[in-house]
Amino acid sequence: MLVRDGKLLGRVPYAFVIVGCCCLLQAFGMGLILNCGSLFYVPVCEDMGFLRSEIATYMTGYFVGTTLVTPLAGKLLSRYDIRVVMALAIVVLSFSVGVMSTYTAIWQWQASGFLVGAAGSCIFVLPSATLVGNWFVKRRGMVYGIVMACSSVSAAVFSQVLHGIIVADGWREAYLFVGVASFCVIFPCALLLRRNPSDVGAVPYGLVPNKVVGKASVVRGVAVKVAVVSLAFWCLFVFAGIASFIHGGIEQHLPGYVESVGFTSSFAAAVVSAQSVGSVVDKLVMGWLNDKLGVQRTTIIELVLIVLGILGFVLLHNPVFLIVSAVLFGVQDSLMSVSLPLLIREVFGSKNYTQIHAWIRTGVGVLGSFSGIVVGAAYDFAGTFVPAFLGLMVICFLAMACIRVAYRTSKGLVWEATGCVSDGDAKK
Repeated sequence: MLVRDGKLLGRVPYAFVIVGCCCLLQAFGMGLILNCGSLFYVPVCEDMGFLRSEIATYMTGYFVGTTLVTPLAGKLLSRYDIRVVMALAIVVLSFSVGVMSTYTAIWQWQASGFLVGAAGSCIFVLPSATLVGNWFVKRRGMVYGIVMACSSVSAAVFSQVLHGIIVADGWREAYLFVGVASFCVIFPCALLLRRNPSDVGAVPYGLVPNKVVGKASVVRGVAVKVAVVSLAFWCLFVFAGIASFIHGGIEQHLPGYVESVGFTSSFAAAVVSAQSVGSVVDKLVMGWLNDKLGVQRTTIIELVLIVLGILGFVLLHNPVFLIVSAVLFGVQDSLMSVSLPLLIREVFGSKNYTQIHAWIRTGVGVLGSFSGIVVGAAYDFAGTFVPAFLGLMVICFLAMACIRVAYRTSKGLVWEATGCVSDGDAKK
């Protein structure tokens, strides 16, 4: 047998296997497919004659896909073999990206965007958060930060790779590369995953020994029906939407913005890489801070840094300052990928985490689906990104308010218990 006593080949603790696979899921899913998607906007628009607001509807399709499918994905990942669900999803995901190499009409990008969002829910939206939460009790924030940082490392590397392919061979060949590479890496990873430590005879890292009762362990949290009607739920729902709006509103148009203020496409790719570097540093540092200062304070710090980054884009058009601003703005990538999952687990517990997370993620689609269009339309109308960027700064403060209200109102929620308890769960 490949797995014996909770270890791969009887030697490697399976928690390490889970972390390694999650790192690759994020690198070749969110990093390569999602975060590098904006690199195609300018070459596709120049070649096909599309407006920026038109090509941005690809992400509208993506957000519609995640909005409609994420709740279903949460149920599928909870009830069925995670390996089967993810193996089928990566086939759809990779095909949807690779086939874009043949497209000629905007509706085709919209259709692929929908499929990327739908299949991505089962690849890089929900699984890593669920798996890290199930397999780790202590150092959960740090481990999750490391996993999510891989998407940013990937984006930093592949933004240069894809730029080189686009320049040398064209955007169609670059799309084909993304589709093939994502399948070749994610499919075998999906087959190695196990949803719970008990599936391979292991226990979560950091399990509190004196909380174990017989073979069962206690998982605590708010019931789904109670959570979805609470003010805390809707505050985090709005926070998720704002995080998505900030992410899509600037990241989709970042290469185009850099070129609009007089720089080359090569420098635009470098700015995208700088943003990814900022995201990597943030996910590692903030993952550590989440464990030290708490998720609420750490998320507020992130939002302040994002405001400073956007302000730098608006005011500072020097190459060095643009790079610095991109690094600061890169912090936004962890709002959805690190902060949101940790906020949800802290406010609502672990018992029904996957389903509650799935429902809150629909806020990403509801608000995020308009971000690229709104910012793109603002540029098409005004010839500048400044008004849209200033608006994004304002909603960062609204996001801070949502977090504060969510925590204050969550104190009245009743947690239920069933059958490993984390230190955080035990305190509630």
